[in-house]
Amino acid sequence: MVPFSSAVLVTALLATSTLAQSEERVWSSVAWILYGDRTPLLSDNPTLTPLGAQQLKAQGAALRTRYLWKSRPDDDDIDNNGLEDIAPIQGIERYAIDNRQLKVMSTTDTYNVASAMALFQGLYPPATQQFSNSTGGITAATLANGTIVNYPLDGYQYPHIQTVSRLFNPTSIYLDGTSHCNSFLQAMTGFTKEQTPASNLSSSSSFYASLYSRIFNSSSLPLSQLDFRQAYHIYDYANYHHLHNPKLSPLFAPGELPRLRELASSEIRSRHGNLTIPIRSIAGRTLASHTKSLLVDNIRSAGYTNKLNLMFSSFEPFASFFALAKLDAGASRELFRELPYPGGMMLFELFSTVNVSTGRDGREEYPEVKDLKVRFLYKNSSAPEARVRVYSLFETGVNYPVLDFLEFEKKMGEVGKEGDQDVEFGGKGQRKERVGSWELRNGKQLSGVREGVAEETGARVEGVSPPDKSHLRAMGGRWGRDDDDDDRLSLYGREPVKAREF
Repeated sequence: MVPFSSAVLVTALLATSTLAQSEERVWSSVAWILYGDRTPLLSDNPTLTPLGAQQLKAQGAALRTRYLWKSRPDDDDIDNNGLEDIAPIQGIERYAIDNRQLKVMSTTDTYNVASAMALFQGLYPPATQQFSNSTGGITAATLANGTIVNYPLDGYQYPHIQTVSRLFNPTSIYLDGTSHCNSFLQAMTGFTKEQTPASNLSSSSSFYASLYSRIFNSSSLPLSQLDFRQAYHIYDYANYHHLHNPKLSPLFAPGELPRLRELASSEIRSRHGNLTIPIRSIAGRTLASHTKSLLVDNIRSAGYTNKLNLMFSSFEPFASFFALAKLDAGASRELFRELPYPGGMMLFELFSTVNVSTGRDGREEYPEVKDLKVRFLYKNSSAPEARVRVYSLFETGVNYPVLDFLEFEKKMGEVGKEGDQDVEFGGKGQRKERVGSWELRNGKQLSGVREGVAEETGARVEGVSPPDKSHLRAMGGRWGRDDDDDDRLSLYGREPVKAREF
């Protein structure tokens, strides 16, 4: 029998010391999100549609359910592969945005920025009487007379969304590694001679021609350019009008839109998933590098920052990463060989399953790096029936969908360093990178880098000069807009851009 004095001591220790818990803990997540339904890229000013906004709001609500709820799911909420729908991130604000916990990046495309804003309406919906300490908390919301003032629109919340220009911000390579990359464009010069594109170019010509008079005669795409080289733009235009145009929608025969989507998926996969030419998959390589860095930032802060990282980009990084991670060769290959639907998203979750210690302050201690694991999840659309599911990266097998973080870091690093990327650490621990066309130090462009000193630094600084304007007009493209130019039209069958100094 334990003496009375010893029993009191044991009770005190249990109350004030660490408590071990063995449940799973999610510490961080990196989400790559495709924009919602938008007007075609061939239109004058591609923008997010109301439907697209609703799609992204629905995805935000799905992320809220998974990461911000604290309760555990019932058996009915468990996916077919055993993955729980609810995986709350440790310590994240549930009701009010704390921008210190989030990292949100978007290209400056209007439909991407609008998609980010719409997603937050589902992730952190308007809430009254809810104030984050990062914005002053209840003190900042209270007037001297005791009145509490809510934010407008019934407590609308304001996320910090970092928009990165393809023209002027070198960090844009993480969201769109192909943009303004001269090496990538030059690697496309032999595209139509490659086996799959050449075969599709020949076999699909009559199919495309049969659609012109019915569907495309009022578009900016001439009959001479209605072929496999423009398969994505053709599908993009057709899909929009099938969904929104009451005059054109009935003109599609059964099976035609799925065939257009199949060809578009093949074109994008051929352009961005061709691993025999490493630079062609640069969009996925920069995605891998950035994903790893975001999770490392969470680890370095012991879980205080980068709890939820939201990256708003386009379909190129998706297709490229699917090939690099060998997802398009795995058990679910058909899913990863097609384009994601609007609102599709990839998730990389950092979690632990070992005993977690809780100190006197009630905070759970961050686990050691060796105890951290990563899983990859994919949801290819915003449809209610679409479920977020876990998939195996790098052909680890369906029975082993989880990677130790150190193994994940190694594999993602290998993917990121191949091709046109090199990472090294300079003096005083500065991180020095060369990714695509930019040389960075600690994420910032090195000053004074010009073509004249490129050989000394190892940097390749490339800019853009306008391609043939008549060609762009034929495709409905623009050049030299006041806002950031969406130059993706220049990536598909266009003349390589020329280098210039910044």
